[in-house]
Amino acid sequence: MGFDAGRLRKGELVAGGGAVLMLADVFMLPWFGAPASRPGSLDGWHALTDIRWILLLTIAVSLALVYCMAARRSPAIPITLSIFTSVLGGLSSLLLVYSLIDQPGAARLGMYAGLIDAVVIAYGGYLSMRAEGSPFGDPASIETVHAPRTRAGPDGRTEPDSAEWTGPGTAGRSGVDSGART
Repeated sequence: MGFDAGRLRKGELVAGGGAVLMLADVFMLPWFGAPASRPGSLDGWHALTDIRWILLLTIAVSLALVYCMAARRSPAIPITLSIFTSVLGGLSSLLLVYSLIDQPGAARLGMYAGLIDAVVIAYGGYLSMRAEGSPFGDPASIETVHAPRTRAGPDGRTEPDSAEWTGPGTAGRSGVDSGART
């Protein structure tokens, strides 16, 4: 069960990139200017004491999604992590928007970068879920097959109406397809 980066799809790459950037932003960039009584600025870890654990959990789940997708053959855990990544990324985005409105002091570059990172993580989780959802790609490209009309036969059993039945195995036959269900 080794790490195979070739198994990563666009969604995992987007979510993982957003997580790495958010991790760097939380600790390295100034998020808010300090109150007038103290000069300087605060990074995300020290400025957002109420939501920093949610941000850290979002980063950890996003990186776990990348690792599990690259290391596992079964999609069960990665699809669960995709859901958690989307939800936590969306929650982090909402909490950061609230903090932007509510936090005293002028917002700095780190706050806006962190908000963008949270949106990117949510979008990456969404893309990862979409990639797991259908093996056929675009759902609109899946052909719709309609069931044939049935009529009662002489023995009371239902059978497809031969005039409308165009299912498999009817080419060159007259009457009912031998493979039709009764």
